[in-house]
Amino acid sequence: MDQAHALESLRSVGIHQRAAEIYLSLLGKTKATISEIAQATGIKRATCYEYIDLLLRENFIERLPIGKRMYYSAVEPKKVLGAFKKKASALEHTLGELEKVHDTAVNKPRVVFYEGKRELRKIYEDLFKTVGDAYSIFPAETFFQNFTEQDYQEFDKEISNHALKSRDLFVADKHYKKIREIRAKNGGEKLDKRLPPSFTSNVDVLIFSDKVALISLRDLSAIVIENRDIAELFKSMHSFMWKAL
Repeated sequence: MDQAHALESLRSVGIHQRAAEIYLSLLGKTKATISEIAQATGIKRATCYEYIDLLLRENFIERLPIGKRMYYSAVEPKKVLGAFKKKASALEHTLGELEKVHDTAVNKPRVVFYEGKRELRKIYEDLFKTVGDAYSIFPAETFFQNFTEQDYQEFDKEISNHALKSRDLFVADKHYKKIREIRAKNGGEKLDKRLPPSFTSNVDVLIFSDKVALISLRDLSAIVIENRDIAELFKSMHSFMWKAL
């Protein structure tokens, strides 16, 4: 038997090296006393008791009282393996239940409220960190009631600088031509279409990553919902509108 390999295997399942040494020493005997175990392993007698208690709890060894003396015997390795398989099965079941709890927590929508121009800028800054595509429905006229043309230029330039791919639907109004000029000047991978005049909105809708931001530009407040399923729904709705134009 390769002693080093056997020790490493036992340690890999959480058995302390000294406990493993005691178990391996008992495998070659029918039984042994504490003194005999200490002599065979070189482990102090008092320390042997500590690790024997551990091995007894893990069902690696058994007590054999004979007369006035106490002997110890190694449990057959197949039985030890069987016990580990039962534990592994129980652990697998428990982890399955814990996974359900985790999934519930992760998939539960996270909603954050924002208010004021400074807070709304945080949403746009978060957008710039996006990996992947972003989608929007943008009401330019309402935007320019509270933000300047310079604000929009900086916002659009940041999108270009971050190589963010965007697909934008613009509410039809007098600012559409100006916005197109700014976007063309800044470059970047940005596509856009103009919505029909019958479509009206004062809400800037941003869809990025697993988030949906609904920004009420008229009263400078917003909610950001972080949830994969909700984000996918909004992406599908945006795609439907895009293809219809």
